[in-house]
Amino acid sequence: MANDGDVLADVRRTYEDLTLAQKRIAELIVEDPEFVAFATVDKLAGKLGVSPSTIVRFAYRLGLNGYPELQTRIRDIVRAQMRPGPGHDEEQGSETHHLGDGIIAKSLSHDLENLRRTVSRLSLDELERAVTLLVDAHWIYVAGGFASDSLAQYVSFALGRIRGRASVLNGGMHTSAGLLDISAGDVVLAFSFPPYASRTLQIVSAAKSNGASIITITDTLVAPIAQQSDVVLATNVSGIGPQNSLGAPMAVANALLNAMFVQVPEATARYDRLFAMMNSWDAFLLRGEDE
Repeated sequence: MANDGDVLADVRRTYEDLTLAQKRIAELIVEDPEFVAFATVDKLAGKLGVSPSTIVRFAYRLGLNGYPELQTRIRDIVRAQMRPGPGHDEEQGSETHHLGDGIIAKSLSHDLENLRRTVSRLSLDELERAVTLLVDAHWIYVAGGFASDSLAQYVSFALGRIRGRASVLNGGMHTSAGLLDISAGDVVLAFSFPPYASRTLQIVSAAKSNGASIITITDTLVAPIAQQSDVVLATNVSGIGPQNSLGAPMAVANALLNAMFVQVPEATARYDRLFAMMNSWDAFLLRGEDE
């Protein structure tokens, strides 16, 4: 049975058990909810190349009373996402106006829009659930393949400052051996974006089978890795060049880290001890305060 206002979560939860045609409907709902919210069932069927009855059966599969109720739920989500804050219309595009209309301005403006769209899609409940899992974890493993490995390395570095007991799983032989030690009480924080590194999914699958909890930062609630995850945080990563834009997932990761710093009792003392040690080594040009 669908939860009130939680159609996207229900789509993710049931995705693996859907037919191929129903999966196409689910993917369109996640990727373009605005279209689904206001399209007739015939128009939606035509866009996807499926029969209207397939769409109706999909709605029933989610525990809804047909396509009209599905649309109502999606419209509520779209309206919440489209509701602008004060001065939003006036400020739209103003951040990069002074840079002209070249590729640099377009790239920065695109990244700002990625972040806006990401924030509008995030669920506070899911964010707080992720933070709770990370704070309570015995050990945190961070995984990300190819370009996402840079995110994994950064998060692992920051976790070392905040609480320790964190390491990176990067797919090598050392990672394969490390997977044997993962158990219930551990958490894997994984980054996965198109075209989706197969090794990251294999790492997550192995950790899940050992009882670990999985938090995934990816591009969509129906990404391949999402089906293995306890918490999925969807971020916009489309780029105007040949590579994904990782600004939004970095911002979400920082939000999790900042929330953890507040909630981990020993974080401040650990941070002070770390920088006192680094200052004694003359590690930085700008020294922190030793108190």
